[in-house]
This record gives sequence, C-alpha cells and structure tokens, in this order.
Amino acid sequence: MQQNSRNKILKEHLGELQAHAITAKSKDDIDRVAQHISRFSQRSTYKFNHTLAIIGLVLAGLSSLLSFWAQMDLSYDQRIWMRVGGFVMGVACIINIWLRLASIKRVGDELYVRSVAINAGIERDYSFNGKSYWRELKSLFPLFNCGDDSQSITKRYLGGVDSTPFTLFEFKYVNVTTHYTTDSNGNSRQSKSRNTIYKYGMLVQFANFNYLCLNAKRFSTKWDSASRAFNKLFKVRCATEIQAAKFFDPKVVLAFADNFNFIKSMDVTSQSVACFELPKNIFPTQVKKPSLRKPADFVQKLSHPTEIPMLEKSKNLIQFINQNK
Repeated sequence: MQQNSRNKILKEHLGELQAHAITAKSKDDIDRVAQHISRFSQRSTYKFNHTLAIIGLVLAGLSSLLSFWAQMDLSYDQRIWMRVGGFVMGVACIINIWLRLASIKRVGDELYVRSVAINAGIERDYSFNGKSYWRELKSLFPLFNCGDDSQSITKRYLGGVDSTPFTLFEFKYVNVTTHYTTDSNGNSRQSKSRNTIYKYGMLVQFANFNYLCLNAKRFSTKWDSASRAFNKLFKVRCATEIQAAKFFDPKVVLAFADNFNFIKSMDVTSQSVACFELPKNIFPTQVKKPSLRKPADFVQKLSHPTEIPMLEKSKNLIQFINQNK
C-alpha cells in the first residue's frame, strides 16, 4: 500500500513538471519550478518503487525453471504454458520498470530543454500541423522536397533578432530503399529498408534580401569571389552579379568564410524569406541534459542552463546580414 502511494505521488508530481515544461514562459517560471523540485526532493526521491515488478520477475524466472525440472509431475502442455506464462510475465515486468524510468528521464529532459530555450530567447510552438506546414515549406523551398515517406516538420521554435523574426525547424523524412535478392533456385525476393533522416535549420523574414542564395539553385547566374576559401565553402547564385558583388564585399566574404562557415545552404524567396540549413546542434533538444534522478545537480543546471553556441552564431548571422544587405 505504501509503495502504491509513493508511486502515485511521484507520478502526479511528474505530471505537474511536464505541464510546466510546456507552459513556462520566463526565467522566473523556471526558478519557481526549480524550487518545487527542491522541496519535493527533501521529502521524497525521484525513484519509483519497483518491488512488485521485481517479485513478478522472480516468479517468472521460477516458473520457467520449474517447467524444466523433470521431477515436477507436469504434462508437456503444462510445461509449455508455464514457460510461456513466465516469459510473458517477465517481459511485462521489465517493460513496466523501463517505462517508469523513461518517464522520469522524459520529463526531466523536456523541462531542461524548456529552460535552455527560454535562456536562448526562443519559444516552442505547438500550434501547427507538421504535415501541412511541411507542404507549405515544400512549395517555397526545394530543401523540403525530399524523402519517400513520413515527411513532417516535427518541432519548431520561434524567436527574433533586432525585430527580424525567425523560426527554427526540425524536418523529418524517411528514405525507402528496395532490395532484390535471388536464391539458389532462381527465386527472386524483394525487401525494403527504411532510413529516417532529420534536417535542421532556420527560416528568417528579412526585408529586401531576395537576390542571392548559397549552395542552392534558385537563380541561374553564378558569382565567384576572389577568395578560394569562400568559393570552396559556398556556391553563390544570384539575380544579378552586380547585386552579389555589392553584398559580398571583402569584409563580408571574410566573415562568411571565417565566422559563418557552418551554413550548409541558404535559399531565399521573392518575399525575402530565407531558409538556412544548419547543423543539428542549433536545436535546444540537442544539448546534453542533466538527470532528474539527481535533483540537486538538476536544479542547479535548470536555473543556469547551458547556452546554444550554434544558435548564438546564427543570431549573429542575422544581425550581420541586416547590417550589410
């Protein structure tokens, strides 16, 4: 009875933390959650009581062992059922323990990612349809026209720099490969393998920046700088060479080659919406996360979350383009 009460209290507490991971808006909200965790850890632990599950595992193992004991007066069918029952019970107990451990990790991770995002000045957006949003972006940018199945924008964060709004996106798609094999009798077989791929990047609404792209093919005119290092990193296509040359003066070329060489591609629409494909560590979900099962360490890191260096570099990129376009 006591263990059920303990598990129930922890489960309800995790539900509260998960709600905060969605609704927290400011550092003050995060600090209040940190205090809540500290108070809870003083009277309880972030560990479920697995006594019943462990007893179930022991009984499952005992049932399986007894089914092999020759001196047991059991029929063949009874022995089979004992083994099947023991296996099912053992798997159920293991899954129960794993789900409980996973729930603590999931809630802790979500809460810490929320703190990282707030610290970085971005906010998770839950109010969109991932499939519909992908179709919208696909109509604008060739970057999203890939994959054989399950294309979707799985996460997005909203932010802004100098009144320039941006959106971070996580794009998921699946490539399906068909394999053909022939056995010794000449019979052919077909099988398929699925490979899930993620892409990360940033959509930025500029003003009057719609005349060039990097490592993308929106425009037909090519432009090369005098820098071999820059030309190796970026293939510039533009509306006119004059516009490209005006933007990419020596100072800008040097900055892109030295400070912004992490850009995988940049494409723009006629409405000056730019799509940057960037490394995955721009996303707050990619940071290393502390364990909620160690509450003292978790609270300290929750109140002082790590920064996202790649996101800060990307914000600097937005500012730099605004200053030089």
